[in-house]
Amino acid sequence: MRRRIDPLYLASAVLAVITIIVLIATTTSPSGTSRTGSVGDPGPGGASAARRYLEAMGATTRVLQGGSFDPSGADVVLIIGASELITDADAARIRAFVRDGGTAIVATDVGVAERAIFSAFDIRVAGIARPGALELARGAFIDPPADQMLIDRGVTLGVPSRADVLATDGQAPVIASVREGTGLFIAIGSVWPLLDAGLGQSANARALLSLAKPALVARGGVVAFDEYHHGAHASSDVLVLLETTWPGRALVFAAALTLLYLILTGRRLGPPVPLDVRPARSSLEYVRGFAGLVRRSGRGEIARRRMRADLQRGLARGLGLDPATPFDRVLATVGAHDRARAAEARALDDALGRPLRDEQLLRTVAQIEKLLASSS
Repeated sequence: MRRRIDPLYLASAVLAVITIIVLIATTTSPSGTSRTGSVGDPGPGGASAARRYLEAMGATTRVLQGGSFDPSGADVVLIIGASELITDADAARIRAFVRDGGTAIVATDVGVAERAIFSAFDIRVAGIARPGALELARGAFIDPPADQMLIDRGVTLGVPSRADVLATDGQAPVIASVREGTGLFIAIGSVWPLLDAGLGQSANARALLSLAKPALVARGGVVAFDEYHHGAHASSDVLVLLETTWPGRALVFAAALTLLYLILTGRRLGPPVPLDVRPARSSLEYVRGFAGLVRRSGRGEIARRRMRADLQRGLARGLGLDPATPFDRVLATVGAHDRARAAEARALDDALGRPLRDEQLLRTVAQIEKLLASSS
C-alpha cells in the first residue's frame, strides 16, 4: 500500500524551493558572484574598489551610516543595491538633497528596496534588462569619454517625459536621469558596473567618473556611499533581525509553517488540560433525578405499578407463597389469619391503581413498608 504524502509537506517543499530560487536570483550573478554593493566588502560583489577609484581621482569619500540616514554635506550620494527598504522619509531626504544641488545615484538589480525613492522621481521598474553591452546616449558620457558599458543582469526603467535616457539595452532605458531643483537624480538598472567585479570591464569605470563628475569638478568633492541601507545602523527594534536579515526571515517562515501545520492538523499547543475531577454521585441522587424525570413527564403510573408489584410479592413471600400467585388468593390467605391486615392491603392496592399526589404517594410507600414489616 502506497503511503499518501501530506499536502502540507508538499506545499512546504514548494515554498522552500521558491525561497531558494529568489535568494539565488537576488544575491548572486550568473557567474556565481555574491553581490552586496557595500564598500565594506572587499570581494568581487562589493564596492570597495569604486571607493578607492574615486579617491584616486581626487574625490573625498565617506560612508553614510549610524542612527539616521543623512546625505547632507556630500556632493554625490551613491546607493548601490540597497538590502534594506528605503523608507518614504529617506526618499524625502534624498529628494531634498537633490533639490539643493546634490547628485544622487541609485543602482539596483530588482528595484524593490528602492521603490520609494524611484517613485519620488516618477521612475518605475518596467521589466528585465538584456545582459551585455548598453547603448549609451550621445553626449551623455563625454567627461571622461565612455563609449560602452557592460551589465550581467538588471532591470529596465519606466521614466517620465522630463527624464533624460542615458543608456538602453537596445529596447528600453536602463540608465536615466531626472533634474530636480539644481541637482540631479540618476537611476541605474544594474549594480554590476559599480561592483568590484564589473568596474574594470569595458568603460564602466570611466562611466562612473562621468556620473560622479559633480564631486570631481572641485578638487576634494565629497562622494558619500550609502551603508545605512546595508544595515550599518543601530536599531531599538528587537524585530529588526527578523525583518531585515535572511536568517531572520527564514525563522519567521519556519514559524509560520509550523503554526499552519498545527492549525491544519488540529494539534494542541502545550500539555493537555485535565478535566475537573468531580466527586462520585450517591445512589440517592440518581433516584431523585429519575423521580424528577417521571414527575415532569406525567408518567406517575410507572412508580405506582412498581409499588403494587412490591406489595403483592412482599405479602406472598411473607406467607411462603409463590411471588407469582394471584393477588386475590394472597389476600384470601392473609384474611384467613388477619382480616384487618387483608383489608389494609386491599385498600393500598386500590389506592395505587389511581393517580396520587406526591405527598399521597409518599404516604402510601410508608404504609406498604409498615405492612410488609409486620408480616415478617
